[in-house]
Amino acid sequence: MPSFFHQLIATILAFIQPPKKAEHPPLSSSSPAATAKPSTALDIALQAEIRRERKFSLAEAIGREGGSFLKGESTVPRPLSAIATINQFLSAHLADPSDALATTLLAWVSNDIRVSRQLDTPLTALAQILDSLLNEPATFCEFARQVAIAHSKLTGDRPHFQQIGKPPHPDAEHTHSSIRKALLELQRELQTQLSLTAI
Repeated sequence: MPSFFHQLIATILAFIQPPKKAEHPPLSSSSPAATAKPSTALDIALQAEIRRERKFSLAEAIGREGGSFLKGESTVPRPLSAIATINQFLSAHLADPSDALATTLLAWVSNDIRVSRQLDTPLTALAQILDSLLNEPATFCEFARQVAIAHSKLTGDRPHFQQIGKPPHPDAEHTHSSIRKALLELQRELQTQLSLTAI
């Protein structure tokens, strides 16, 4: 998935580069910006409201939290480490010859805020995401649609979208049934892994 990793690399490079020097002279003490009042409680509440309405982005989370994502001696930001852990688990346990299902699931997980809330236990976040996919029909249907699009991009074939309760297209590589089966098998493997970790 080159574009995803290129985006992550670009984000990291942008984050670690020193800021450019200002090209204009420093503000005088009499300028309006220099005498601006500190943020009020209303400003802080407004910023919090705006953040709640915005879709989670891994790149934004890295930029917003900065050094707090670095833990211990590792130089890898914690969000990237969490996604790498999930990707490694998917590569080892998800049966997907065409790679469309794994690619879509990794992209789906990377944009889910539950991962950022559980950076130290990313597989727990993955378990919650799988539970949502398998138990929420509308969410599952959208995920299956994205898998069909990913498969189409990989093969160049026209995507075949299956509607809930309708039979799949004869040429569909990934049907609702096959996607659900693969996710259930992945969920079982994940539950086993989490049980061993808890011991």
